[in-house]
Formats: sequence, structure tokens, C-alpha cells
Amino acid sequence: MSDAEVGGASQYLDTEGLYAALAETLGEPDFWALSPHDPGLGNETLFLMWGDRRFVVQRPPLAGAPAAAHDLLREFRLLEALEWTDLPTPRPVLAVADEGVARAPFTVVERLDGKVLRHGEPMAYVEGTNRRRVGEQLVDTLAQVHAVDLEDAQMADGATDADVALDRGLADRVEDWRERFAGYRERTDREVPGAEAVGDWLATAVPGDVDRTLVHGDYTLGNVKLTPETPPAVVGVLDWERGGLGDPLTDLGRLLAFWFETESEACGLPFEFAPRFTCRDGYHSRADLVERYEDATGRAFADDRFYRTLALFEAATVFEGYYLRHLTEASDRPGFAELETAVPALLERAQGVIDGAEPL
Repeated sequence: MSDAEVGGASQYLDTEGLYAALAETLGEPDFWALSPHDPGLGNETLFLMWGDRRFVVQRPPLAGAPAAAHDLLREFRLLEALEWTDLPTPRPVLAVADEGVARAPFTVVERLDGKVLRHGEPMAYVEGTNRRRVGEQLVDTLAQVHAVDLEDAQMADGATDADVALDRGLADRVEDWRERFAGYRERTDREVPGAEAVGDWLATAVPGDVDRTLVHGDYTLGNVKLTPETPPAVVGVLDWERGGLGDPLTDLGRLLAFWFETESEACGLPFEFAPRFTCRDGYHSRADLVERYEDATGRAFADDRFYRTLALFEAATVFEGYYLRHLTEASDRPGFAELETAVPALLERAQGVIDGAEPL
């Protein structure tokens, strides 16, 4: 079967090598097909049909991003650890590190049913209390993530797969992101107002002793699947590349930073980068989400300005990396060009959080 017959979806993976590896793992199918999945911003993401089964195939980006930021193999091992929990995560199927097999490392996981609400809410959500249930489901699922028994998931201190139990600590995390932003900015060769000031503030505002739990690392509406039918329910938590052990309040800060109460808070980001329908009537306020999380976990959201600012600074860094990929023609995604103005706007919003202009 030729690449054209199976869709020829990937510019960067050898589909014959991919097929051979899959057939060895899954058995020969009656039919198979690949199709590109455009919303995947970091990695190349493909949807795979293998007979009557559905999977997601990913490979790292070609250039413009640190390998550690897109470590699919580490994410795969984390998903293997999480199989023994009740979290709704994709089942890992195949990981291939050898670039000789299909021209790049790749992973394959089962595709979960449900819908990622990147571009808007289903019409059914408009009626009754469905909009409020979205926020409740996201917070309750996040509390479930942070309640995972680390021993059962083999992620406690002394775990054999130490890189799955990644935990850098907040001070190191801030420094890592500052260095990454500086590296991108040097290569984009442009001034980005506010980056240094926000980074300096974060370095001086790191909280003291913190809890240590399983964390997702990028917990937003764009990384969960919900049922399109009502009542809304979370049926999948996706994209665990930055998951591991850490401070659970970083996850809450991330959710809040991209849970918009006004359109202007989106800072000109393309819709696929940050769903913004949560500013409509009926959705929780950020303060409501915090109250529900505190009630569910018994954990106070102290130092909220730090955690929300950190989330915005991390996002600005990632998006500056995407903008670099646009400049170097490592990606042809139209939305990456728009980040020329969106990144400075994100940093301006971060400074507003620091100054108290955007209270919970």
C-alpha cells in the first residue's frame, strides 16, 4: 500500500516504517489511514485509523524547541505509570526511540472519545447549568490528579524510572523558563518589553515550602476532552509532556491564567491557542474555581499572583519559541506569525497580575 493510499499525511515520518512497527505491535489491519491533526501546536500530531481502532501518533517538532520540552518518550512512560490510576488518560500503545525506524522517534496512544473545546462550546452547553458543570468538572478532575497515590503510580522518591518523577522545584523552574525565554529572544533578535521585569519579579516571589504531588504541567481547557453531549463530563486529560511531581498550585495557576473572564485577557492569541468562551454568562469566575478547588483538596491557593504570573510567563516563553519556528520556517502554521504581538501582550498582562490589576 502506497503513502498516497494511506493518506500521505505526514511530511516528516516514513509511513512504511511506521506501518511496519505498528503491524508488529497491533497485527495486520484490513485498512489503515493517517490524517494530520492541525491543533497540535508543539509536536506533529496525526490521527491513525487501524482497522476499527483509533490512535494518535506524535513525533517531536523539527526545530526551534528544546528536546526536553517535547520529550514524547518521557510522556509515554508517565502514561504507563498512570494506567494504574483512575485518571482518564490515553492508553499507551507503542513508543519507538530509534530514528531509523520511521525517520524520527514517535509514540502511539489510543484516541479517547470526546471533544477538545478549542474553538467553542457545543450548542448543548448553553442551556441550564451545563456551563457551570464545565468548570466543576475541570476543577474536580484536577483535584483527582493531585490526589493520585504516588506509591501506586510508582512515582514516589526512589522510583526506578526517575525521569518520570521529574521535580525541579519552583526556584529552578523559574530560572529554567527565564533562560529558555532569553535563548528564544536572542534567536528571534527582537526586543520583548516586560520579559525581564516579569522574570525578575518571579525570581524574588518564589513561595517557600510547598506540597509535592502529581502535576499535569499544562492543565487548561485545551488539554482535556469533554463529552459534547450534556451534562458535560471530562473523559480525557491529554498532553502530559510536562507532567511529573511538583507543586500542585502551578496547575491551578495555569488553569486560571487561561480561564478568561473578558475577551481582552486573551491578548490577541489565535483561538486554537486559548479557548475564550469562558467569558460568557454562566461560566464560573476564577474566584469560584479557586473556592471549589480549595474545598475539594483542603489546600489554600496562597501566593496566587505568583502562580498566575508564572503560568503567563511560561506561556509567553513557549509562544516565543513558536514565533521563532515561524521566523526560521520550521513551521508553516499561520497562527505562529500572530505571536509577534501576542507574546508582548501576554507579558503586559502578567505585569498587570503582579500589580494587582487582575485580582481573582
